[in-house]
Amino acid sequence: MSDEGPLRDGSVAIIKGELKVIDPLKNGRPATLIPGEGVKVYVNETEITGPTPVTTATAVRLELLEEQGSIEVKVEIAPDGLSANAHCEVTKNRSYVLKDTAPRRVLTLSTEVRESAPVLKVEEIEAALRKKGVFVGLNWGGIEELAADPTGMPRVVAEGTPPIPGKDAWIELKFQEMEGPKVRASLEESKVDWRELSYIPTVVEGDELAVKHPLVLGRPGLSVTGQPIEPLVPRDVELVAGQGAQVVDNGMRVVATQKGRPTAANGRIEVLPILVQERGVDLSTGNIRFTGDVLVKGNVSETMVVQAGGNIEVLGNAEHAMLIAGGEIAVRRNLIGGLVRAGGAGVVHLRNEDLWKQLIQGLEECAAAINQIASHPELGPVAARQGWRRVLHQLLDTKFRVIPESIRELSQAYNGVEGILVDEVQQVLTELRKRLTGNGPLGLIGSGELKALVKRAQNLSEDIKKQCSSSMSFVASYVHAAKVEAGEDIIISGQGSYQAHLYAGRAVRVHGKPGVVRGGIVEARERISVNEVGSASGAITLLKVAAGGVIEAGKVFPNVTLQVGAVRHLCDTIQHGVVARLNDRHELVLG
Repeated sequence: MSDEGPLRDGSVAIIKGELKVIDPLKNGRPATLIPGEGVKVYVNETEITGPTPVTTATAVRLELLEEQGSIEVKVEIAPDGLSANAHCEVTKNRSYVLKDTAPRRVLTLSTEVRESAPVLKVEEIEAALRKKGVFVGLNWGGIEELAADPTGMPRVVAEGTPPIPGKDAWIELKFQEMEGPKVRASLEESKVDWRELSYIPTVVEGDELAVKHPLVLGRPGLSVTGQPIEPLVPRDVELVAGQGAQVVDNGMRVVATQKGRPTAANGRIEVLPILVQERGVDLSTGNIRFTGDVLVKGNVSETMVVQAGGNIEVLGNAEHAMLIAGGEIAVRRNLIGGLVRAGGAGVVHLRNEDLWKQLIQGLEECAAAINQIASHPELGPVAARQGWRRVLHQLLDTKFRVIPESIRELSQAYNGVEGILVDEVQQVLTELRKRLTGNGPLGLIGSGELKALVKRAQNLSEDIKKQCSSSMSFVASYVHAAKVEAGEDIIISGQGSYQAHLYAGRAVRVHGKPGVVRGGIVEARERISVNEVGSASGAITLLKVAAGGVIEAGKVFPNVTLQVGAVRHLCDTIQHGVVARLNDRHELVLG
């Protein structure tokens, strides 16, 4: 054979994952193979680590590496023990695959990595649950989902049985079924008969007033670890009877022991007696002062006083008289002149709530100012030399003049008032007046005494707030030249109000026939609603609500002032369908 022909080097390639070697021709150089990452190369059963010549006569074996992954099942039990979640911390399997390469004389083997999740068996999840102590309420659906997708979201693998809660004991007031319509639930309801606002339920001796429904114990549940879960212990409640009532049947019922009006307040069930004045109140009867309810089947004459701890109902007229009730007042016919206070001292507390806030805020800021002066490196020593009494006196005469002014206004407001907390109010105001007005501040021992006064006023203010929560409304057909105060609502269901001063802690409604407010002042915190206000002759009239309140009037004459918060509007023309309120920018808008 002739040796003629071209010279050719050998080559090596990877084709479809297989090693292909081509020998050289004539004196060509053999192919060279170099191991790469993830693959071991054996030539004639000897592992090579560097460039090695290979031919078709060479026994070449390639071994691709694999890295086995792992799965760790993590079980978490909820704090309440009612469920268990499981998730997996997975290290994936890694395997190397040869990359195809074209023939070349020197070839460095190249690989790519392929990852796969290890197989998770249901038995492995069960073992992890047992190790954690979970064996109750296994959720096989969640367990199988986790086994099928260990790299996915945590799964709920067990659920316990929650406890069945018990029921608190509660008291059913039987006399509530007797009550008439409630104003609070019906302020927007035009179909309510407002004349029935002061309906007074009555009972006789032996009537059932209240029934106690005993507590019901719950049933324990079971955690996923098999531990019992006890339900919350239901609260018990005790029936307490006061005046005119008695607890019977081992504390399960309350019955009336006298005729009167049933009430429930401060956890106590009572029957307030009713005093019936058959022929009215005049000089022959004298003034009426009674702890329960008073029913006057006639008129209350001029200069007479009717004072009740409960409600007052006058079936006739009240003329230039004084009616003061701890609860509601109803004058079924006309109120002419005089003073009416539904809610007693509670109304005075309510009317002066903002003044109390102003006083307490001033006291707190004054005490803070004294502390700030005392801690100042320059002002402190000067004040100490001058004397803290004189410093306080100067502060009250300049920056905190609101304090003595508020004390004087409150003292005037409570002058001659009787009722709950009034004695405490008078004591505190006397002490404040003595210490913080005139030359009183010069008598203070120091800032500690001022702080004690602040704390005393704060405690009294909190007690006053609690006292202003009872039902305190007033109802009449016609009011003329009288001063009427009510802690909740004033309802005039007949002719209207003429030259009167009305104040309601919540709402004033004058919706009778014709239902007019002509002259005077009408104040309410939340709402005033009238058919007609003012007069064609220009009677000066003021309707006033708090900043968040609303004034509604079917017809408004000139010379009527509408005030919402501190913003006033004087009407100069006749207007219809007026709705006055403040917008978001605190501007008065008329709808």
